[in-house]
Amino acid sequence: MLMRLNDTVSRKQLFFGMFICFVGAIFYCYEFILRIIPGVLQTELSIALGHISATTFGQISALYYFAYSPMQMPVGMLMDRFGPRRLLTFACVCCTIGSWMFTLTSSMFLVGAGRFLVGFGSSFAFVGVLSLALHWLPRRYFSLMAGLMTTLGMLGLVYGEVKITEWSERIGWESVLFFIAIVGSGLSVLMFLVVRDGPEGHQSNKHPLPEFFRNVLKVLMSPEVWLIGFVGACLYTSLSVFGELWGKTYLEQAHNLTKVEAARTVSAVFLGWAVGAPIAGYLSDRTGRRLLPLVLGAILALICISIVLYWPGLSYMSLNVLLFLYGVFSATEIIVFIMAKECSGAQLSGTVFAATNMIVTLGGVIFQPLVGKLLDTFGDSGIVEGEHIYTVVDYQVALSILPLSLLLVTILAFFIKDHDHKDHPIN
Repeated sequence: MLMRLNDTVSRKQLFFGMFICFVGAIFYCYEFILRIIPGVLQTELSIALGHISATTFGQISALYYFAYSPMQMPVGMLMDRFGPRRLLTFACVCCTIGSWMFTLTSSMFLVGAGRFLVGFGSSFAFVGVLSLALHWLPRRYFSLMAGLMTTLGMLGLVYGEVKITEWSERIGWESVLFFIAIVGSGLSVLMFLVVRDGPEGHQSNKHPLPEFFRNVLKVLMSPEVWLIGFVGACLYTSLSVFGELWGKTYLEQAHNLTKVEAARTVSAVFLGWAVGAPIAGYLSDRTGRRLLPLVLGAILALICISIVLYWPGLSYMSLNVLLFLYGVFSATEIIVFIMAKECSGAQLSGTVFAATNMIVTLGGVIFQPLVGKLLDTFGDSGIVEGEHIYTVVDYQVALSILPLSLLLVTILAFFIKDHDHKDHPIN
């Protein structure tokens, strides 16, 4: 009888834990949707902000990464100290306020501050949900949860890219952003009421600050970690540059797609990442090779994006297939996290993962505004009725960053040591 009672309690606890993780995962999906809003509503926001240049628009969008990237280092320590419930609720509130501030287009400062606040809140999402999974779910489900999180985030981008575009055409972009802020408010309340740190409540794990800073300094002083992270940033441009910001307007201009068609086509990149990320990780572990799948992925992604950029007259179906494959091959980026850990040692794995993710996402800080600057520098189409107009050639020149960054991956690979993986023999 006692055994059955314990089994019942365990099942209830498991289902409750799964529900808590599901609520956290909704927030993770929500912040991913917020990430792509500038790219989805680029034309509308540029006009509302006073017909701003591509350089300025890229800088505003990159404010997300100005907050998100440096927060990757302390977020794990904060999660240990304060627990996921309080921090995820706080983070969701920050994202909600930031998304609402994005509707205040009368003030460039408030729009920029809102974008920064969204990036700050989003930085807690992935680590927070993994922390919930670690406390609530059996250990055997942890890796599955991590993989599902990546896939869920990409699927959120697929859905958000298309739906935000459709809704903005029906009810106006201001109403869409206001609705997104309302959803965030409800999610913040749900997070506070439902989420719990663990079955036994929060047990603070206060790591000594001197030790934390020593570990951070040790990792950041490693040239190999920076090199590996930069390689990851180059592969991540498929999301940070094309998928999140500049891809939709390029497809509208170069391939004469409608806004909805362009949104659906860009979402193929996200879908490709959702499929490619777990495959890349599996193949790398299965073969015991890191650099080989990374370089092959970069070369194949280079071919796909070059065709999209420089081959005129592609059909709608061809564009979708090519961009899906571009996402699949770019997803080999996830291998850089394992490479960084293997070159630094398992004892610093948490700090290494955080540092690598920081370096990878810093690419958004650099590349998003750089494309805008190139558009304004080389674009000679001028301004029509107060709106900046860019030709297909302007976009091709500016987005040449994408194939060049992938070419750089293949060159930098020669300077990275492929560590021996005796635990993963080739079968």
